[in-house]
Amino acid sequence: MEVKKKFNSSNTPDFFSKEMIITKKSLNENQLKFTYQKQLISDLDYKHKEWSKSIDRTF
Repeated sequence: MEVKKKFNSSNTPDFFSKEMIITKKSLNENQLKFTYQKQLISDLDYKHKEWSKSIDRTF
């Protein structure tokens, strides 16, 4: 009973790109940018909801 699989077969896709190298620093910077952008979108969504509430009250 053999549970191990052979990962060196040609049918297994690569989980990395042989043409591109990304440094850990670059990954961290991109993650920080992504987090910041998510926060901006969240803030904008909140402001829009508050604005729409104030518009509803005036009419």
